[in-house]
Amino acid sequence: MQEFEIVIVGAGPAGLSAGMYVARQNVSCLVISKDLGGQMNLIPKLENYPGTIMSSGQILAKTLETQYLSFKGEIVYDTVEKIDESEDGFKIKTTRSEYKAKAIVLAPGKVPNMLGVENESEYFNKGIHYCTKCDAPFYQGRITASVGVGSYLVESGLLLSRMASKMYLILKGSKLAGDKDLVTTLENNKNIEIITQSSVKSISGNSTLQQITLVDSSGSEKVLDVDALFIELGSKINLDYVKHLVKINTKGEIEIESGGMTSHPAIFAAGDATTIPYKQIIVACGDGSNAGLSAFNYLEKLKGKPGIRADWKKQIGGQVFHY
Repeated sequence: MQEFEIVIVGAGPAGLSAGMYVARQNVSCLVISKDLGGQMNLIPKLENYPGTIMSSGQILAKTLETQYLSFKGEIVYDTVEKIDESEDGFKIKTTRSEYKAKAIVLAPGKVPNMLGVENESEYFNKGIHYCTKCDAPFYQGRITASVGVGSYLVESGLLLSRMASKMYLILKGSKLAGDKDLVTTLENNKNIEIITQSSVKSISGNSTLQQITLVDSSGSEKVLDVDALFIELGSKINLDYVKHLVKINTKGEIEIESGGMTSHPAIFAAGDATTIPYKQIIVACGDGSNAGLSAFNYLEKLKGKPGIRADWKKQIGGQVFHY
């Protein structure tokens, strides 16, 4: 069984950022993830990450992985099945192996709920999108539709109405749910058509999405010409393997405090699987670095050392650089 001082779950922006800040301290570190990038793979064109122009989520993910590995961190692509406490830390069981660690950083991210219609994955990023905040700006002056539930749908409608020439809000119920003032704003918006008691039956197009077919509660069908369909049905976070060790809120998110601290003194967390209010890449990166440094400081205190407050010193030869 391989032993590491810190094991990080997840190779998205939060997990890889945590790994960089841990590995730079010459601490043995392992990132375990089922894939590279997580939700970053949903971003074909990345516009709002500072310092990055004309990039994509996949390119950023590969860049972060390369940076992490350059500091001699290790990574394995596997699925974590269970984390349990042991005498000197934790035992992490994956599908293919087992590892030991003194501290854990949880950064598993989340997975958007899909609509479940045929050809959905075929039009992914070709008209089908799961993050209105991320992709609405690509549809300035176009015709869009959004299907979803509760506040997710309301927020999607507000964002798209500022961009699209026309948009359809599709909901199964008879009335929009959420903040009354926001719902009133949507209902009074001239470029929004609210379609109630309906669901998306099918989607179609050529190389990109062109049409969606709706079916209402009476069974009647209606075809809409659209350039994009935004699916806002919430997301799921898998924390079954660690839910017995950390406090999780009613939304299924890991409750964290300053520095990524969880209810367990040796477990830290960052990214979309936590209670942070803004689910954005740059926020996940910042919180990941915080969680990584907090995990390192936890180890330092176990050794009776004071820990560090920053990570901006590098010695090259006989010269010390601060940055």
